[in-house]
Amino acid sequence: MSSRKLFDLDGAISAAKAEWKFVVATFAASGVGYLGSAGAPIIVSALIDSGLSTQQAGDLGTIELTMLAISSTAVTPLVTRISHRRLAMSGAAFAVIGLLLSVMSESYGEMMIGRVITGLGSGLAISGANAAVAAREDAERIFALIWTMGGGITASLTYGLPYVVTDGNYPMGFGVLLLLCLAGLPFMVWVPPQPNLPEYPGTSGSTERAVDPARGESDTRSSLFSPAAIMALFGIFIYSVAEQALWNFGYYIPVQAGVPEEVVGGILSITVLMGLAGGAFAAWFGVRMGRVWPIVIGSLLSLAGRWVFIASSTSEWVFFGGLLWGLGFYFVSPYQIGLVAALDRHGRLAVLGGGAMNFGYALGPMIAGRLLESLDSSAFLVVIVAATFASLFLLLPLAFKVDRMGTENERRAQAGEKGKLYPGAIED
Repeated sequence: MSSRKLFDLDGAISAAKAEWKFVVATFAASGVGYLGSAGAPIIVSALIDSGLSTQQAGDLGTIELTMLAISSTAVTPLVTRISHRRLAMSGAAFAVIGLLLSVMSESYGEMMIGRVITGLGSGLAISGANAAVAAREDAERIFALIWTMGGGITASLTYGLPYVVTDGNYPMGFGVLLLLCLAGLPFMVWVPPQPNLPEYPGTSGSTERAVDPARGESDTRSSLFSPAAIMALFGIFIYSVAEQALWNFGYYIPVQAGVPEEVVGGILSITVLMGLAGGAFAAWFGVRMGRVWPIVIGSLLSLAGRWVFIASSTSEWVFFGGLLWGLGFYFVSPYQIGLVAALDRHGRLAVLGGGAMNFGYALGPMIAGRLLESLDSSAFLVVIVAATFASLFLLLPLAFKVDRMGTENERRAQAGEKGKLYPGAIED
């Protein structure tokens, strides 16, 4: 009896180690993409202090995120045929080269080349991570853990980089990102190669199995282009546009409203850290509540926070708004990517979802800059509200569909029926 318990304990320890190796590896790969947007507000400011125009500094950030979005989308057809580990590590290697060029650049053109290479590599690394996580049955929980850890990096960079890039010393800022990228590279060897190989944790056998229509199953390839899936991808894109639009101007708007400039950076850093509780809640809840309610609650919570953040003129209310904003954002984002991942465990829709998110991040600052030039902050807030409700309208049809699938699978399991129902088997 005791030997059996000891064996079970050893098995549990072994499973926990495999789980955390997987989480750390996929976070390291995803983190390559986090670095650019996480450090953007401070490095953009340093670039302007070094003599670049506001437009030039903004274009550098936009081109990096655009290249990230393009590469992460273009690689979608390959994720079922190429090793996810190789994809993540090769992307990280390109990002290292791009960051090194950025550190050594002495002209705007050289810096632009560095940002292009960094963006392309980051997109490949993120795609490898997203495809790996999508193969798991607990994808939402793993995405939540990754987002929470990424938020820690964001908060650390938001707080620490201003002390490094003083007087326009942007090479030091890129140097910090380079060191973080290099630090994560060794952990990427733990990214599993393909979901149909035995070493892939959290899956049961090959995902390339035959489909049995008699059991209600369907080929997931037919679900890739279903109306609900396409709508969900657009919903992720629109939410991301609104999110990055406000994040990139997170210093500008409160300062214009009268909040002391030296206070704003600390507020953003602290609220990001406290907002990580949203990611922790998402990791703990998983899909116990389904996907509809978490997406609704997280979206509305982040909207309430952004409303208070934009409309406030005191540091206390800006802090409170940032706290709600962070909680909602880190809670809802894993469910958005996990939602499309549930439709295709081969990882193609998770990669497309990441691409949609990054296209939104790339366009958000450009759209916000033009809106704030022609509109005041209250009109900008109306646009944020409209974008949030539009994203909900686009995401919820697929969320209802996937939740119905989960309910039917539970019924089948309780009835002892074999086979799982996949979302493509449910009519739109």
